[in-house]
Amino acid sequence: MSEAANPFEWSGGHPALDLVNTLDERPLNQPIENLASYRDLVRFAELSGLIEPALAATLQTLTGPACSRVAKHARELREHVHGVLAAVHKHRPVSQRDLDVIASAIRVARAARILVASSSGRLASYRWSRPATATIPLHACALAVETLLTDVDRARIRKCEASDCDVYFVDTSKGHRRQWCSMQNCGNREKQRRWRSSTE
Repeated sequence: MSEAANPFEWSGGHPALDLVNTLDERPLNQPIENLASYRDLVRFAELSGLIEPALAATLQTLTGPACSRVAKHARELREHVHGVLAAVHKHRPVSQRDLDVIASAIRVARAARILVASSSGRLASYRWSRPATATIPLHACALAVETLLTDVDRARIRKCEASDCDVYFVDTSKGHRRQWCSMQNCGNREKQRRWRSSTE
């Protein structure tokens, strides 16, 4: 898959963190927006496993102002989640407004699903009540955010230690000592920077 088709950062280890990381190069003056359009949002939701490819293909055919609004709301949700993560990382109080906006998105997402009988090993499962509406990728992201905030140990959620990187990830390494979003990128670059500083 080409980088143009898949421009997303997949270091997060959780779909909600991958969502936060869709604003690339966040600390810089001109960060790169990878959720600029509704099609970008649908593609992200598909690649992150939040929606099925067949559903994504249907949603990619949708157009119009409603789709643009959904993408805008997804970006806003992302920034509220980032606000929570940044506050925790900096040991500051989490904004109740951030939590309220996130909670509202989660409530709407839950209401967009119905419980149906299942033919698999479970008695029932959830499905979208209106399976082709433009809001589905946003709802899927909101439900992923809910699992991040309520199910993931906060001590495992880390920010890349590179000074010019704002990528968040779940640290699943042995000893929980992971420092970088990627050893190949930020890790090597930061080690080279520290080495140059020590030799000056």
